[in-house]
Amino acid sequence: MSVGIPELDADHKKLLALINGTEKAVNTCDDALLRGVLQDLASYFDGHFKREEAIFTALKVPGWDAHKKQHDSMAQKARLIRDKAQSCPGPEERRKLATIVTNMLNDWLLNHVFKEDMKVKPYARVKIQRADETLGLDPAAERPAKIDRNRDITYALPPGLAHLLTRIEYEAEQLPPPRAGFNTFEQLCTAAICRRIDRVVTFFHRTNPEVHRPLPPNFLLSPLFSEKFQLAIGKLILPNIHDSRQVRMLATSFDWANADTDSFWDFVPALLKANILDTWTASWDDLKLVETKREDGSRVLQVKEPTKQLRDMLQATDPDDYDLPRVGNREIEIFKSLLDPATDWWERLNNLWQTIHDLYEQEKEPRVFQQKAREGALRDGLLNAFQNFPDQWGDFVILSCYRVSPRINSQFLQQFSTNLGRNEHEREAHMPYLIRTLRQVREHPNILSQEREAMAEWEAQEQALRKFFKENQADQGY
Repeated sequence: MSVGIPELDADHKKLLALINGTEKAVNTCDDALLRGVLQDLASYFDGHFKREEAIFTALKVPGWDAHKKQHDSMAQKARLIRDKAQSCPGPEERRKLATIVTNMLNDWLLNHVFKEDMKVKPYARVKIQRADETLGLDPAAERPAKIDRNRDITYALPPGLAHLLTRIEYEAEQLPPPRAGFNTFEQLCTAAICRRIDRVVTFFHRTNPEVHRPLPPNFLLSPLFSEKFQLAIGKLILPNIHDSRQVRMLATSFDWANADTDSFWDFVPALLKANILDTWTASWDDLKLVETKREDGSRVLQVKEPTKQLRDMLQATDPDDYDLPRVGNREIEIFKSLLDPATDWWERLNNLWQTIHDLYEQEKEPRVFQQKAREGALRDGLLNAFQNFPDQWGDFVILSCYRVSPRINSQFLQQFSTNLGRNEHEREAHMPYLIRTLRQVREHPNILSQEREAMAEWEAQEQALRKFFKENQADQGY
């Protein structure tokens, strides 16, 4: 965990002590230790952030504004925890609070200290190197040389092949900072629900300007759909939550004034959280199509008036904006899955993407041929990854890869689908939107021919690249 700055390293050791102390207090039911740890939390972050901000500013580390916003959000959460700990009526409530605190601190350790704070390390090394030069010391003699394993190997390639060793540049939409300062519980609750949904759907908004897919994106992959979806839940779903008698009663005892749209779910009482989810689920279930019988005995699905409103609200303004089937029970199940008060999926989804992207590069791209993955590694990685996520999201992860990664084409999608069933009907039950995309591709033969031409050109360039390396290996030391 060392960032190379003694003051910050000492602070991070204190953070580990806080995490260990909290876990020990919970496991041993030591209420005195627990009270002390919870009280120390706010003062720790206040002091640490001041030191870190001064150091980052002095070293001119880039990206400071976003870094400081994370500090401000955590400092606010720490003060809220301190206040909540003081008002806890007994040891059991404090232990429940401590469990939340432990998860929050571990998340901070993994996603802030290990990622964001480490950005200061190269700047600290430069400062040390300059000090060594001033004193006439030999840095190599004092410290063992380190190999930067993240640095790409570069080659002097002919112009026609240089692009083959270029890393894929895709664009991923980023979440804005959490919001606070709401005037009413209803406003905060609405914003927190929309924020939690955004932390799922925003993950799928990935694009690659270098990859052109003639078909419109599937609905969950489009920011334009997300905008319409927020409007739809604001009209058809959220009023039911705010009108729920149980939600209104439980909200009166929730100290929401200092919460933001992220911390809301950490500190909302479990019963209130459960009632919000129950009303959310029931509201979507009420929109489902109902099977009825005609006079002749045949079965038909009856569409309710609010469901017709939902269809109209989610309809794409332009057919090229996104592809959304006629909304039925299957789509409603997907919409229902997008709110999970118990789990924040943002980090897990991004970790999944990094794993998939690494496997893609190692198997499909020659840039990392020195770490070549076996054939089928990407397919197996995708199949294994879905076991830890809601079933409804699997299609959209694969289709996100299809829209971003040049070597994932409809042929790959077709081969992947064979792992999901013996025939197309069985496969559709597992991944209906993947099969829908494949059917659309078959309706446009020009897409298949363009893909075959692109693949043939790619294979020829790969062969030329291998030939170039082989011919130049002895002369240039590749």
